[in-house]
Amino acid sequence: MTTHHSAVDAHGATVAEMFDNIADRYDLMNLVMTWGQEPRFIRDTVNAVKLGPAPKVLDVATGTGDLAFEVANQRYGAEVYGLDISNEMLEVARYRPGGENIVWQTGDAMNLPYEDNTFDAVTHGYLLRNVTDIAKTLEEQYRVLKPGGMMSCLEMSPAPRDIVKPFSTAYIKYVVPRLANAITQNPDAYEYLSRTSRGFHTADRIEHMMQEVGFVATGYKSLMFGTMAIHWAQKPAA
Repeated sequence: MTTHHSAVDAHGATVAEMFDNIADRYDLMNLVMTWGQEPRFIRDTVNAVKLGPAPKVLDVATGTGDLAFEVANQRYGAEVYGLDISNEMLEVARYRPGGENIVWQTGDAMNLPYEDNTFDAVTHGYLLRNVTDIAKTLEEQYRVLKPGGMMSCLEMSPAPRDIVKPFSTAYIKYVVPRLANAITQNPDAYEYLSRTSRGFHTADRIEHMMQEVGFVATGYKSLMFGTMAIHWAQKPAA
């Protein structure tokens, strides 16, 4: 197998350390942050890639493996790879029930260690706000997908400018860090997460960036009063 490893940039190293420090409480925190909706969002994100009977699937920034496990549960015989920059996250994933059936690898989302045209589908959750180059990250996913393969992801969006915005922004900015402090004793990590969520691109902009790297059949579904979205896109078949 050809590898494409490179040194992780300084921002990537900082993000990796942060996630290493909160790995054991990350799943609980996501459940709290999404008001208990996280499992449904995970299921819908995997449904969006329209998996065939025995697919080869890559979950980038797999964290503790929620999307990777959902793929494995939905498709018996799936060949599932979970890649993350954080070793501690992967350790949590590896010891979850069924973790031995998934290939866990440490790696950089902006420099995937896989050959071109390898995977039937690529998934990721909460990845794009944590990378320094979104276009490069999407280009790498496009590269490793087989022609006709699909990508889907779950991402935060800035709250829309409507009646919900003052409430959702306050929830993300003030309530979430306090919940995080109670659950993880690491409020800095979730202050970072809330800050990157508030300042992140709109769902329309993310869809446009996917189109710019060559994806077709793009679309998204807004969730949580517009503060999250499930995106999907396809690599052209020919």
